[in-house]
Amino acid sequence: MRPPGRTGYFPAMHVPSRQHRSPDARAAPRHHCFPTAPVSLSATPLHPLARWATDAATALGITITGPAEEMRRRDWTLLARIPTTAGPLWAKACARAFAHEGPLLHTLHRLAPGSVPEPLALHRDNGWFLTADGGETLRADPAQRIPPGTGSHPAPARWQSALRTYAQLQQQLSPHITELRATGVPDLPPARLLEVYQHYEHRAPGLTAAITDAAAELDRYGRLTLEHNDLHPGHVFATGTRFFDWGDAVLTHPFLSMRTLHDPNRETYFDAWRTLGPVTPTEIALAERLAPLTALHPWRTLDLTPGSPAAPLAHFVDDLLTQLRNGFER
Repeated sequence: MRPPGRTGYFPAMHVPSRQHRSPDARAAPRHHCFPTAPVSLSATPLHPLARWATDAATALGITITGPAEEMRRRDWTLLARIPTTAGPLWAKACARAFAHEGPLLHTLHRLAPGSVPEPLALHRDNGWFLTADGGETLRADPAQRIPPGTGSHPAPARWQSALRTYAQLQQQLSPHITELRATGVPDLPPARLLEVYQHYEHRAPGLTAAITDAAAELDRYGRLTLEHNDLHPGHVFATGTRFFDWGDAVLTHPFLSMRTLHDPNRETYFDAWRTLGPVTPTEIALAERLAPLTALHPWRTLDLTPGSPAAPLAHFVDDLLTQLRNGFER
């Protein structure tokens, strides 16, 4: 059920938080659009987010029926469920490198109504937003983080339909790069993938020239749009037409997606792009070699050193670097 009222924008509210920077923070991307969003949410209290969200819901005429419940906490996100007379609401706080998600949802809802959850309230500076409950997803456990190419999938026909819809959304958004860039979503066309590699070069040396050449060749295909960068059934509502959890999103070549490239139904996705023109094996092969860099981009801002809250996830970076090396060595 969608709560009544319009999208709300509420004044800035200071949120005290303990910020954890990665040891290599100087080399990490800088984010000037979200001045009070913390670098890490691992030690940020729930109360300020919950207070803002309940005030926002009340201002929209929604009655709160119980306390906010913390549902998930990671270095990069804090998610709370708020019971109301209009159904559950979800309040989300994003760490600074991911705080574009709320403004991005607001813009996507305007450019492509029905494709994403509508933000009912948005606090840009803090990286907070509030949405209605979207119902079931195409996967039973959307909170489980799984590597590309693994995990449960819905019936092939349902997932293929979702992939077609996603490709059509990307095509619809291609003419709106300037508006999307204004949300703060990272701008990562193929020509800038070398910046991601330079962050990890000490762990996978000797690839600068090959990455530069491959990126320049891929860039010549002229595709640029919004890439979700973590698309799987747990990030698609059961209708198959609404996509959420856009915190990893980037502006780049649409094929630079580890998820899509490793999906057994990927030809359905490429066929949707073939309705606009040729999709060559060379273009796909270039994307396969470079896609680990797009996937590595969000990890640059997280502290993965032993003992840190995100340390158990360090193996994802190890796997992506292995795939990057293997792609350029074959």
